[in-house]
Amino acid sequence: MIHGLCQAGKVVEARKLFSEMLSKGLKPDEVTYTALIDGYCKAGEMKEAFSLHNQMVEKGLTPNVVTYTALVDGLCKCGEVDIANELLHEMSEKGLQPNVCTYNALINGLCKVGNIEQAVKLMEEMDLAGFYPDTITYTTLMDAYCKMGEMAKAHELLRIMLDKGLQPTIVTFNVLMNGFCMSGMLEDGERLIKWMLDKGIMPNATTFNSLMKQHCIRNNMCATTEIYMRMCAQGVMPDCNTYNILIKGHCKARNMKEAWFLHKEMVEKGFSLTAASYNSLIKGFYKRKKFEEARKLFEEMRTHGFIAEKEIYDILLT
Repeated sequence: MIHGLCQAGKVVEARKLFSEMLSKGLKPDEVTYTALIDGYCKAGEMKEAFSLHNQMVEKGLTPNVVTYTALVDGLCKCGEVDIANELLHEMSEKGLQPNVCTYNALINGLCKVGNIEQAVKLMEEMDLAGFYPDTITYTTLMDAYCKMGEMAKAHELLRIMLDKGLQPTIVTFNVLMNGFCMSGMLEDGERLIKWMLDKGIMPNATTFNSLMKQHCIRNNMCATTEIYMRMCAQGVMPDCNTYNILIKGHCKARNMKEAWFLHKEMVEKGFSLTAASYNSLIKGFYKRKKFEEARKLFEEMRTHGFIAEKEIYDILLT
């Protein structure tokens, strides 16, 4: 039960159950402690996680690879990569062999702090130790290269990954798509979708969103609409992000009728507008002298707890 609650992100409830166990004289084992430590690590509460780790050791229980991996992952997500690295050495000193998940957590942490060189070195170490990098390892490194605009290196990692017989996931393709779009390589992005479809891998909303966002930035609403229509025709359902991208794009292009229709459609589907989408709609309607619509959206925005841009306060409250 503790494991289930932690997996669902209900750490407070899990801790209550853990305290009940102790009060009834029940002795938690390594599995129970590890589940709770993992829950705290995922919640970013590293102080609590280490407190439980120390309590576990004091009770004569030995932390295992899963315990250490949870701590390494938690530290990396908090940007404490150096401490995570020390923990990896501590594991080895205790005769515990890190597994693929441990290495992946540290590689992800190194990439997040921009130390990609060290991340690549760790992947090589991992390979030599007989823990072969998996799809997650390669995707993590590809994402780091894509964010740096090093698309040739990201593409090379994809080639190596395929040569090793590893199957890319939709996350791998979305990482590459985002990289192509951020680097302005929209034609390569289109080719990637075609390649995915040829391989029988269906793109999802995130894949198309990256392309649409870049076309919106370039004020090319014809291309954006064409991608949106193609996405729907292929049975890919738009998500909240899709609608917010389209609304901002149409407002920028002053297509207020289209933006309003999309706003209505997304609300009917239970999606929520972002503050940026509200700001775009309000400014768009105001520029078209549709003051009533602008004011109505402003009130709706405030009801949802969003704060409008200063420019909107200036034009609507003066």
